[in-house]
Amino acid sequence: MKRRYCQALDLADDPALIEEYQRYHREIWPEITAHLRRYGITEMEIYRLGNRLMMVMETTEDFDSGLFERRSLEDPKVCEWEALMWKYQRPTPWTPAGEKWVEMERIFSLTEQK
Repeated sequence: MKRRYCQALDLADDPALIEEYQRYHREIWPEITAHLRRYGITEMEIYRLGNRLMMVMETTEDFDSGLFERRSLEDPKVCEWEALMWKYQRPTPWTPAGEKWVEMERIFSLTEQK
């Protein structure tokens, strides 16, 4: 069974930077794609409204977010990618200090309705 995570992040409120960010995401670096898949991320989509992003991430049932974080910090190419992306990204007003993507609270599920 897959697990789903929904997270939010903002972008710099600058149309040129937003376009540049989107260009990077049309085909991300292959090392990043491999890293995501290696640690159990099976699908990832990012949606944008203005400068607000929402990421939907599906993982294997045994996905370990702590292990993924640790391995990401140990991988020079992932660190390079994250540093580059921070040029465009901004924390939301609700993001704890030092964090980027933050988990969103699910408030509705159709499958749980009668």
